[in-house]
Amino acid sequence: MKFKAPLTVNVLSPLALKRPTEFVDAVQAFCDSLPQISPEKWGWWEPLNREFNATDLRMLVPENAVCETVNWRRGKRPKAEGVFGTRWTSKSPKVCDTHACIGFTTELGQVEQAALVDYLKYASVRSRADLAFLDTLTDPYRAFAVASGSAPFGERFMLVTHVLRHWLPDIFWATVFGPPYVRLFGKERLLTAPASVVEELGPETIYLQLSERVTDVVDDWDNIQSRRERIKAHLQKDAFFVSDRAYDRLQRGPEGDVFAVPQFELSPDQ
Repeated sequence: MKFKAPLTVNVLSPLALKRPTEFVDAVQAFCDSLPQISPEKWGWWEPLNREFNATDLRMLVPENAVCETVNWRRGKRPKAEGVFGTRWTSKSPKVCDTHACIGFTTELGQVEQAALVDYLKYASVRSRADLAFLDTLTDPYRAFAVASGSAPFGERFMLVTHVLRHWLPDIFWATVFGPPYVRLFGKERLLTAPASVVEELGPETIYLQLSERVTDVVDDWDNIQSRRERIKAHLQKDAFFVSDRAYDRLQRGPEGDVFAVPQFELSPDQ
């Protein structure tokens, strides 16, 4: 699905979301918070031809009661598509498991900013997110987002654990830093960041927002970029992607020898 100004929310959780109770809870939180973009169709794989019913979420649980990633789509306005993603578990000792990922993309301006921000905060706390964000991919930012791995295909933001184990791509318009990043940067330094909004959501969960309106990423691009840089300088950690020090992630290891990265403590699968 194509979006002219794709606004994306991603929540990366240390939970596996393979237990039916955890998975259904995550989907229920989304449906309760953002009924205006409730899915129309869903599936465990393409084609997405199953009818979505927000009053019967047990339909998303396979017969073996081990939940799998669900993709969904909404074709009518406000159009949206997303994923309730369970943890990807590696079969190789050289490749680490991933976070579960709850994410979706809609069109900038079609859903009220307050509803999106409220959901981002609520879902982050509920799923104990290590990192979560809300941002819109714009043309001036596209090349950097592709290079940094936050929008690998250049269509929308799509951040995964494999990137975070090498570097943090950037400060997003709204970013929730969970326990690993609070420990990396320091709680007081995050709480004193020069952002438009700084809010402590929990003992080790802090929300930063770059400006008053998410539309500023389109309307006030230079100021948004300036604020990103000021916050990164304030945090005083060599954690953020820098183009001239980047490398091919598939050809290099171990993680953390170029950029400062946290240690993720993922919950057991079952």
